[in-house]
Amino acid sequence: MIGPHVIEEARAHAVAFFADDATGHDAWHTMRVHNLAVRLAREEGAREDVVALAALLHDVDDAKLSPETTEGLGNAAAFLRRHGVADDEARAVLAAVREVSFSKNGGAAPSSLESACVRDADRLDAIGAIGVARAFAYGGARGRALHDPTSTDATTTIQHFYDKLLLLEGMMATDAGRRAAHRRDAYLRGFLEEFLAEWDGER
Repeated sequence: MIGPHVIEEARAHAVAFFADDATGHDAWHTMRVHNLAVRLAREEGAREDVVALAALLHDVDDAKLSPETTEGLGNAAAFLRRHGVADDEARAVLAAVREVSFSKNGGAAPSSLESACVRDADRLDAIGAIGVARAFAYGGARGRALHDPTSTDATTTIQHFYDKLLLLEGMMATDAGRRAAHRRDAYLRGFLEEFLAEWDGER
């Protein structure tokens, strides 16, 4: 069993690790994913300790933030070793962390219920009102234009909606995640409709 002190250490680690982030992958994102993932775990009957720890560590090896450690999940693995997490539990946590990434995993089925809860929680935080805010925060941090209606190949924030965000509701792996995603997806689509209408001067 992963003790509460390890969870608290992981929380503090995330706060310090993401202290300077301005891309929407900050510590607040990690805490929201943690809270969502634990809620999903309770609804789905998954192991809450594995889910909580994986959620708190899920971005410390993200390719966008730590490309040098992403392949071997070096940061997460080092944290688990440092805090004496048992091998079987460490494997479960690392599997959940590894399976979060949209670019690497897409719609592939998670290997465990714990992985499914963490991944659904991360994807829920990419849609809805907070998802919209995070998309534009990330776009601004990367110097992306808001929109380019002349091209579907453009790397713009609005194109990101079509390339990823609008797909996420259909990729939820848990029933609880699907229920939560339905409302958030509706907000996302409503925002996009309003944005495009305003862009074209229709409203």
